Amino acid sequence: MLSRDVVAGNLIFSEGDRADAAYLIERGVVEIAVSRDGHRQVLALLGSGEIFGEMGVIDNLPRSATATAVEDCRLVEVSGEQIQQVIARSDPFFAELMRKLVGRLRDTQNALLQGRETVGLHVSDFGPGYAELVRERDIAEAIIGGEIEPYLQPIVDLGEGVILGYESLARWRSDRLGLMRPVDFLPLARRTGLIRRIDLTMADRAMAICARLGSREDSPFVCINVSAWLFQDYSLVDALRRMLDQHRLAPARICLEVTETMLIDDLDAAERTMDELHDLGLRIALDDFGTGLSSLGILHRLPFDMLKVDGSMVQGCQTSARQRGMLKGILDLCGRLDIEVIAEGIEDAGTARALLDLGFVMGQGLHFAPPVQAEQAMASWREGVT
Repeated sequence: MLSRDVVAGNLIFSEGDRADAAYLIERGVVEIAVSRDGHRQVLALLGSGEIFGEMGVIDNLPRSATATAVEDCRLVEVSGEQIQQVIARSDPFFAELMRKLVGRLRDTQNALLQGRETVGLHVSDFGPGYAELVRERDIAEAIIGGEIEPYLQPIVDLGEGVILGYESLARWRSDRLGLMRPVDFLPLARRTGLIRRIDLTMADRAMAICARLGSREDSPFVCINVSAWLFQDYSLVDALRRMLDQHRLAPARICLEVTETMLIDDLDAAERTMDELHDLGLRIALDDFGTGLSSLGILHRLPFDMLKVDGSMVQGCQTSARQRGMLKGILDLCGRLDIEVIAEGIEDAGTARALLDLGFVMGQGLHFAPPVQAEQAMASWREGVT
């Protein structure tokens, strides 16, 4: 941004000019006027703290009025590129809202200047911002309608091949939109706050599933993916306690999974909440280990019970001695910290054997089974234990 001094009476820009910048008035007064049928009409007098010239920058149309310094002015020039960058970084809904409001203001201004008394119909396409607003509505209705449901992927004993537990993964099954994966709707849910309702709904349904998997000590456990907000929500522990009581479930059979990138914003709050969750008897897993930059620091700081090694660190371990060394080091470190380890993303028998040879006990991935609907997963489990 640059300052621009304009002497009283001087032109700043003319009606019809290309809109390449907007101006913030730091000092002085600016007149905004138009010329119609040979007559000059003043639309506004703007003083310190006001901005002008932004309309053309936002909608990429020529200047709709002429700006002249009434007094000596000092202006802060804001380039069109800067404004477009700010709009691009903003929430899509508010960016689109701003463009539509500017367009409506132009139409109203032109109608008044031309003496039109009729009101025209405003119609425009749904841009990204409005489409996102509609999708937010769809997600909220999907939560209420039970369309967002848990899919289960087994966690197996690499040596015996038996199912030790399941990871619960959210899927959105819509009659209109089809089956959607977490990447299709959870990012928007996080931005809009709907993730809280999704997390609590999925936790409740996962606990119900866990209860149906039996009540013996060796009955499968269930891992539930949760978002960072949970570790900053003071009502979380009470909500989970009520769910456990309702489903008559031993807390140790539930493990909450969270990624390290979700925790690093407020480690103090995460540590307090994790202590309370442990007091309740729940276990906590660090998910996607190896994809972030601060994993060791988080392991040192936070009391995890389980660590899930990301598939990106697992794939290729058969042929890479360096990769096997890293995986062996993770096992050794977690053994010293009394943390259980699960290898994720196992896609073939060779990788499973290599991990078993390294000392891994538990794993999950497409080699064993893809995520499937809960009823299908439980039916397969019952067949395996009968």
